[in-house]
Amino acid sequence: MVVSKSKMKILPAIDLKNGQCVRLNKGDYNQVTKYSDDPLYMAEKWVNQGANNLHIIDLDGAKSGEPVNSKHIINIKQHFPNLYIQVGGGIRTIDNINLYLNMGIDKVILGTKIVDDLDFLARLGDQIKNKIIVDIAVKDGNLATEGWEKSTKNDYKEFINNLNQYNISEIVFTDISKDGMLTGINFSAIEKIVRAVDVSVIASGGISSIDDIKKLKTLTNFGLSGVIIGKALYENKINLNEALNLFKI
Repeated sequence: MVVSKSKMKILPAIDLKNGQCVRLNKGDYNQVTKYSDDPLYMAEKWVNQGANNLHIIDLDGAKSGEPVNSKHIINIKQHFPNLYIQVGGGIRTIDNINLYLNMGIDKVILGTKIVDDLDFLARLGDQIKNKIIVDIAVKDGNLATEGWEKSTKNDYKEFINNLNQYNISEIVFTDISKDGMLTGINFSAIEKIVRAVDVSVIASGGISSIDDIKKLKTLTNFGLSGVIIGKALYENKINLNEALNLFKI
């Protein structure tokens, strides 16, 4: 479905565990690679390479159900107030949402809370709802929650359809089997979603090369609004500046 969209965002990912920047394989907390002890340094690295956007996940928060690494995230925003930052992990109450929005975070990502309580969206005012991204994390065709460690019986396609009544404007789709593996994207699943829904879609999971991003670029007119790049940046498989240049007018 063709929808009106803003310029596509390239979002370097920063995943935080115990205050450190890490990457997981397929969302497995037992398969951790540490890249830095300093989240602010990592944010500065991507900004210096041209990043205007960041995707930050509090992995500890995602498991515990409440923000754990918020001080590091807010510190990044305070140092880079003009940087677009979207944050997820452990955000399950209105107070959690306001914690970030009141400190200038641009958008918050809700996953587990919405899967468990879809009507939570109805209890949010429109002003807050415009700041919400719903996380669609998929494992074996079903939604995964609680830091991707719990697999539900909820079919993700049906769940996305049910979102329509809540006027959500953006989702992030992750194929967990691809995440952190550098094996390429699940393009067919992303394409089907982008063409089927009326909301903007951010693609995540398995981005491994500049060719993956070029392929995803073909979906921008159908509603793809962003691409999250994680391990491919940290392992120097993708040059961030080259990726950003693909979307310069």
